Amino acid sequence: MPKLKLKYGVISTDEHIQEAPDVWTNRMSKAKFGDDIPQIREMEDGTENWFVRGEPATFGIHKVASVAATMNPRNAEPQRWEDVPKIAYVPSERLKALDRDEVDTHTFYPNVAGITNQNFQQGGGDEFRLACLQAYNDWLAEEWSDYSPRYISQCLAPMWSVESAVAEIERSVKKGHRGVVWHGAPEVFGLPHFNDRQWDPVYQTCSDLGIPLCLHIGQVPILPPWPGYDDRTRIAMGSTRSISSHMQILTNVLFSGVLDRFPNLKVITVESGIGWIPYLLETADHEYKSLGVGATELKTKPSEAFRRQVYGSFWFESVGIEIRRHIGVDNILYETDFPHPTSTWPDSKKYREECLKDVPADERVKMLRDNAIKLYHLDVDTSALSN
Repeated sequence: MPKLKLKYGVISTDEHIQEAPDVWTNRMSKAKFGDDIPQIREMEDGTENWFVRGEPATFGIHKVASVAATMNPRNAEPQRWEDVPKIAYVPSERLKALDRDEVDTHTFYPNVAGITNQNFQQGGGDEFRLACLQAYNDWLAEEWSDYSPRYISQCLAPMWSVESAVAEIERSVKKGHRGVVWHGAPEVFGLPHFNDRQWDPVYQTCSDLGIPLCLHIGQVPILPPWPGYDDRTRIAMGSTRSISSHMQILTNVLFSGVLDRFPNLKVITVESGIGWIPYLLETADHEYKSLGVGATELKTKPSEAFRRQVYGSFWFESVGIEIRRHIGVDNILYETDFPHPTSTWPDSKKYREECLKDVPADERVKMLRDNAIKLYHLDVDTSALSN
């Protein structure tokens, strides 16, 4: 793999890959799985939709693609695959999106396969589900991260079997994946709780391989929205309140004992922002001390465990950056969330310059570049940069 030659000094760590129509049809056995294979089909009204196991997919994707930031007009919803801009799903074209935003990398989370590794965890049998996950992982490595070092791939793993999860993580890392998109609340699938020691082989594997456990926002159910919202208000309200649901995920991680048992394990709270983290850490430390939690199995104070092992990411916040020292400058990453509705693309440079205008240069470099390089073990060439 060639070195990542930095042009802008900006490592972006949360973007979404729009899976192409042939991801699964090209990589799964038609003889074995037939029409169950994930694919795009036409609906009766002439629109197109993803189908899985022969049924229209209803798991949160927007018909054929979730690419709102790339649409003209912005936030329009593509009705057929021909409406989807190539900049969202063709590797050579997507590099143009990076350059327009002046970022060096995109780090991939799924759309169709599930932003929290949720969509192939139930139904269809183990062989089918594993084939779906492996097809995605292989496609991402072979057609994206092998195409350019500017693409950082992260694998999905089966969660119905710890042994299968470990095997798939190990297989994927050998193919070039640099993280694992994991679910912070497997109990919602009827699986053992995140804290259960049954998962320890997964946490140990990630620790040994030096790859982060990536917990994307949207992992636990939230209250249904008021039905009177129009589409844009519903999405805006949902994106805002989903932060509160992710507080539950991070709080559990901090009190779970997992970070104590695996002090080299790195965890990312993804697309949830950072401004809320100081208050959560302050509250967690207060409860830890007041209730004598340290006298039981949990030996590390929540804020200390966070600063040793957990990262959060920003893409538009000013307040979060202002209170960065209460989070830890070494624990902050940068993202653009391309091509989703909340993305700052194609104006990410303007947003980050506004956020970081009063930040010393050494701290800017850490948050925009060095923290991610260290976390993902990136082999970079900085000769083109001025600092």
